[in-house]
Amino acid sequence: MTRTVLVAGSTGYLGKYAVRAFHQRGYRVRALTRDEARLGEPGPFTAPPVAEFADEVFVGEVTKPETLDGLMDGVDLVFSSIGISRQRDGLSFDEVDHRANRRLVDLARQAGVEKFVYVSLWGADEIRHLEIVRAHEKVVAALAESGLPHTIVRPSGYFSDMGVLLDMARRGRAFLVGEGTNRFNPIHGADLAEVCVDAMESSAREIGAGGPETLTQREAAELAFDVLGKPPRITVLPLWLMRGGVRLIGALNQQFGDLFEFIVTAGEIDGVAPSVGRTTLRSYFEGLAADR
Repeated sequence: MTRTVLVAGSTGYLGKYAVRAFHQRGYRVRALTRDEARLGEPGPFTAPPVAEFADEVFVGEVTKPETLDGLMDGVDLVFSSIGISRQRDGLSFDEVDHRANRRLVDLARQAGVEKFVYVSLWGADEIRHLEIVRAHEKVVAALAESGLPHTIVRPSGYFSDMGVLLDMARRGRAFLVGEGTNRFNPIHGADLAEVCVDAMESSAREIGAGGPETLTQREAAELAFDVLGKPPRITVLPLWLMRGGVRLIGALNQQFGDLFEFIVTAGEIDGVAPSVGRTTLRSYFEGLAADR
């Protein structure tokens, strides 16, 4: 019999690709969303419209328990990529990345679902002091305590974040945090979604997921300029200055301060996960450039 998978975060960058990937693999997809219309709209940085791939739509907000009655009825499997990205609703990482996902874990346990796949971050042990990482890892711990069969997918970075580099290059100048010499291998959303579907069918407890090529941040920025046919103009923002900015922004807005601290820290460390993606950053940039 066809099994039903709940996709939480179905209108986000990865969530849209996940809805499509699960449907194409033969699962019945129940998409959880705050706004059903967004399923039919393309997302940022090439995320596709996916209304046609959602077999069922459940309208609710994971931060509002009263809207989730019946969410798990008939659900066999749960996938969640819920997390703060570009929201402007003032909610914290703890409220969304932790508590909202923790609520899904509790509901899944009560419903006796077969498995839960959750998307966290690669290299969490190195940056566990960051609020966003603490929030994700609390969910990982909750899954371990729940007794639910589960797999944690840990991507090294998203191509959607790389789209910002192309936007800066289009405007004529790219800004890098630090010298830009740290190495990473981000992965395309479509490739990562396939990893997530594989994870649902895997017995592995954790799966690292990176793209097919490892670059420095400076090389990624130079590639963006090259795709646009422009000479690279790159400005380095010193780490000492950016750390001061973290304190200032955090004093004005805690959510933005926590997110900015994550961005600054990412400019200091390497993030290279096992290479499982197929899409190159050049081809992604070329697709973005053509769309614009």
